[in-house]
Amino acid sequence: MTKHSHFLLSIILYTLIASACDAQGQLELFNVLAGTDHQGPVLMETEATGTYTATYRFDEMVFCSSDDFRIGSDGNSIQSVTTFEEELKLIFDHPLVPGSRIVVEGRVSDQFGNTLTFSCGVWGFNGRLPAVRINEFTTKGSASNPDRVELLALSDGNLAGLTLYDGLSESFDSECILPSYEVNTGDRVVIEYSEGLRQEHPIEFCGGPVGLGANNGVISLYDSPDGSMIDAVLYSNRTSSSDTNYGGFGTSKVQQRALLLEE
Repeated sequence: MTKHSHFLLSIILYTLIASACDAQGQLELFNVLAGTDHQGPVLMETEATGTYTATYRFDEMVFCSSDDFRIGSDGNSIQSVTTFEEELKLIFDHPLVPGSRIVVEGRVSDQFGNTLTFSCGVWGFNGRLPAVRINEFTTKGSASNPDRVELLALSDGNLAGLTLYDGLSESFDSECILPSYEVNTGDRVVIEYSEGLRQEHPIEFCGGPVGLGANNGVISLYDSPDGSMIDAVLYSNRTSSSDTNYGGFGTSKVQQRALLLEE
């Protein structure tokens, strides 16, 4: 074999070896953290589910212990804490007062150890809330004849915690949380929107100084500020020729509330 042949063979062998080494060198890097959740749990809602109990719901399964929770200067304390999947149940030593809010500070973690520290109130449970409906309302009021909403009691009970919104619980202009007050079937409860009550109705409460929307709006009634809707009214002066702007509801705000109510 000639010197030239040896040189050519060396080049070929070097090329093959280099190619093989290059192929071996393209190892796939594996990120051991890929796909791991780094986001802590998210608190979705709170609700008093009984005289002594409250439920906190999260977006994923949570873990915690009794030592992770405390209550502000309320005079109450937590007796026990239990979790089941996305729900956390608190049992209190003393009854939750209907129409009053208790603030709980706590910390939970998910299965990956991500934590959430929160401070969130829950409204007392009213086991004697009567059946109530929005009976009538007036807008475009004046100082001598203010806007008002009339509620009709369909059963006996106590109004504590019943909440009336000019809007919805997630989007409102005013919120009226009623105090403890005994009513009987057929009683009419008037909420006036004025600087002060005129004492013209047997049962009346102040909804605040700002009146209702004159021509378009949503009025809704909930069993508590963080509870469930029990009645609602959508009103509008829309016509077939007014639907171009905001669906005929006057403003984007009212249009969005109308869409939320539809859901």
